[in-house]
Amino acid sequence: MIRKLRIKISVILSAVLTIVIVGVMITTNVIERSNNQTQINERLLKIAYNNGIIPNEYRDHNKKSKAGYIDTFSVLIDGAYNLIGIYAGRTDVISQDEYIEYANEAINSQQKMGEIYNYAYLVELKSYGKIIVFLDISQYKLSEKNLLVTSVIIGTVAIILFIIISIILSFWLVKPVKENFEKQKRFISDASHELKTPLAVISANTDVLEGEIGENKWLSYIRLESKRMSELVNELLCLARLDDKSGHQLIMTRINLSDLVLSVALPFESTVFEMGKKFDVDVQPDIICKGDESSLKHIISILIDNAIKYSDEHGEISIKLYKQSNKSIIEVYNTGDGIKPENISKIFERFFRQDESRNSKTGGYGLGLPIAKSSVEAHGGKLSVQSQYGKWAKFIVALP
Repeated sequence: MIRKLRIKISVILSAVLTIVIVGVMITTNVIERSNNQTQINERLLKIAYNNGIIPNEYRDHNKKSKAGYIDTFSVLIDGAYNLIGIYAGRTDVISQDEYIEYANEAINSQQKMGEIYNYAYLVELKSYGKIIVFLDISQYKLSEKNLLVTSVIIGTVAIILFIIISIILSFWLVKPVKENFEKQKRFISDASHELKTPLAVISANTDVLEGEIGENKWLSYIRLESKRMSELVNELLCLARLDDKSGHQLIMTRINLSDLVLSVALPFESTVFEMGKKFDVDVQPDIICKGDESSLKHIISILIDNAIKYSDEHGEISIKLYKQSNKSIIEVYNTGDGIKPENISKIFERFFRQDESRNSKTGGYGLGLPIAKSSVEAHGGKLSVQSQYGKWAKFIVALP
């Protein structure tokens, strides 16, 4: 449980920080792109307004633009698409034929603004026809690419560092929870052991007293409640042993799972029959697996007992065992109220009860399924549940 909590904290912290970093990266690059586009549009409009003549502030005697221009040129045409003139910032970059080719491509695109290769263009209507202004934007693209690469590198390093920090923080954050959980485990274990002796004394004295005064409903109540208390204590001890993995070692042997399931399921048949319910057992023969015999019996017993308790009147309980690929599958099915969809993820939590009023009648404590799940996982298997609320529930054990 502590390990899962630590992983969850690490994942949440890492995910939040990653989203923030990625958001900053995207925002930075979008702003850079927007600023560059604004500058490009502004310069294209100024040159178009100046009829293709480069404004003085953009001129440079070394034939290089002060504001990042490597090259700019404008093509002027009349209403009949005849060439009027070409104004070029530099004449050593592309030829006149290429100027005209670029202009034709811009006009054919039927867009006022756009890009052709490394040039941004603007098509502007004039009294004499049209002017098509081109501006070299390779430097803008290069700066955007450099920013993107830099932000990706920095962002990746930051994300890795934050993941490491999140993992370290998760250990620190769950430390108080871990300490409390350890205290809780010790208390449950110690209290359960201490309660076993007085319960045994109560039960023994009840038997002695019954021998002296005969059957009595009050003695029956005492015996019934002490039995329920003993079951609860045994479940708490089982949980304590499962939590303390160092002190609970499974004795793994080769087991005929088919015989084991039958030996656990068949004794329930008479109980179910007396309740007026249908009981079906379908077991494939000679399915062999490796596991702890007593633990597997306990798992199956818990699931069958749970199915009987929560089945409806004159309902159906079925147990199946079959081989699927390399897994041994045990299915325990019952008709009845089933499990609410919102409770599917909670059904294996300790002390969880879907219906308090119903559990007070059936005597459940909300510990059986958590015990079964922990035991199945200790075998390297998986316990899952399927249900259609109001109709049926099915618990599925998959063992390696």
